[in-house]
Amino acid sequence: MKIYNYTLVCLSLIIISSCSKDLGNYEYKDINELSISGLKTEYSIRTIIDTLRISPILKGTMDEGDTSRYAYLWILQNSNKLNDSISTSRNLVFPVFLEPIEHTLYYRVLDKKTGIVSRASSKLIVGTPYSKGILIIGEDEQGYAEAEMLSMGIDTLHFTHLLSESGLPRLREPLSFMHTGIGSSNAYAKLWVLTGTGSYYLNRTSLKATTDNNFKRLAYTSEAINPETMYPVAVGPQINAAAGGTSSGNYRVTITKGGDVFVNYLILTGGDFYNNPINKTTDAPQVRLPAAPYLLYSLNNMNALMWYDTQNQRFLYHTAFYGTSTSSVLSDAPVGGVTPEFPWNNASIGRHLVYAENTRNNSDGSTNGNSFAIMKDASNAYYVYKFYVNTVTPARRALYTIKPIAVDFDKADFYAFSSTRSVIFYSKGSKLYAYDYTRDFEKIYEFPEIGTDQITMLKFDTQIDPTTNSLYLATYNGNTKGTLRRFIVGMDPNVVTLTPVKKAEWSNLVKVKNINWRAVN
Repeated sequence: MKIYNYTLVCLSLIIISSCSKDLGNYEYKDINELSISGLKTEYSIRTIIDTLRISPILKGTMDEGDTSRYAYLWILQNSNKLNDSISTSRNLVFPVFLEPIEHTLYYRVLDKKTGIVSRASSKLIVGTPYSKGILIIGEDEQGYAEAEMLSMGIDTLHFTHLLSESGLPRLREPLSFMHTGIGSSNAYAKLWVLTGTGSYYLNRTSLKATTDNNFKRLAYTSEAINPETMYPVAVGPQINAAAGGTSSGNYRVTITKGGDVFVNYLILTGGDFYNNPINKTTDAPQVRLPAAPYLLYSLNNMNALMWYDTQNQRFLYHTAFYGTSTSSVLSDAPVGGVTPEFPWNNASIGRHLVYAENTRNNSDGSTNGNSFAIMKDASNAYYVYKFYVNTVTPARRALYTIKPIAVDFDKADFYAFSSTRSVIFYSKGSKLYAYDYTRDFEKIYEFPEIGTDQITMLKFDTQIDPTTNSLYLATYNGNTKGTLRRFIVGMDPNVVTLTPVKKAEWSNLVKVKNINWRAVN
């Protein structure tokens, strides 16, 4: 032990002595230090369409403006093991022909005099020309269903004839052109074209399809269902965020032309596949009931579903998206001695469903969004049911009776519920109305300033930026064809106003029937 301690002491003295002798043996000099800025954290670009242009800002501490001392390298990398140099210029001008996935862009600058490399990087979100924008479906001049898109990237591009050039037969009665959004796996995503004469999903990149791209090939049912009506007329959940997400990425629901309702838990079924429909009740599980073409759920959390039985004029409820193929009959019995404002079962009072819509309205504690239904009775009186679809049991929020001041409400072509105000917009021909249904303060408004063209669609934005209370209005005339405009509905509770949004008007479209947002491939 003494020898060991003595050795350590000697080594320590040698090290100290060496360090002492080295003092002053080094000459330190300042060198050029380079900083890189001007690159964004993330770029969203479209393959085939866009050119990526980046002009970095370089600042050297001692380069005296001598750019010849630098060498540059731009490198692309992605999860598919691509690792490729794309430029050796200081500034990048890169026509994009990349796979539509996420890439990482690296920028390297070598100071040839010092040998030091400075680095910067950005994320590239590469989409197809069709990855992001407004999906449009309507009628062409011959009355056929046609799909278009306003592709929104660096510039807004208008793509036409998407359905007629998809490889599918000509269809009629356009209903919806929709992307199912980001779910538990993007492999399960679908891009659907829904019409009254047939529905098909397109290739998400090429927008091509065959008649084999149909719902029947996704359904594995033991029940006898008419194959001629086994195609979707409504699909949920809808996209509810600008990034392309939905409220429930693991679930998907569909109503077919024949009125059958299918539900799917994507993870359990291993994909977008469906078993027997759920438009039956637990007390009569062999009898399928025809459903109206409305899927009713909370836009911010589809953990339950309501649908309307057109045979018995009632709302039915389904909570399990797996393990059961029936729906529940809802009770109208008094709760705590209080009779509900409106019934779920409407046959006995002669009411039937006219229209229904899901919104982002969160009043009365409906955090994830209320749904609304317009009902009509035998005396031509109209009512609004406001309710909240949740996991335990749906909650009735309010009943509103439409007053006679709502001119042409019973003849309306289209309805649209505001998510932020107690206002229904509706139209008849070329006339646009807004009805404030606030109890005891009902008012009617007309908007002649929109012009005299035929109104072909009304729809509030619940997908891109719903907080702005944006109303999309589509019109048509023989000269400018279809026109789509965006308006902001004012928030003053004493009046309903419409303000057109600058640079949010598009013409030369089809006769627009519906629009939806798409944000991913």
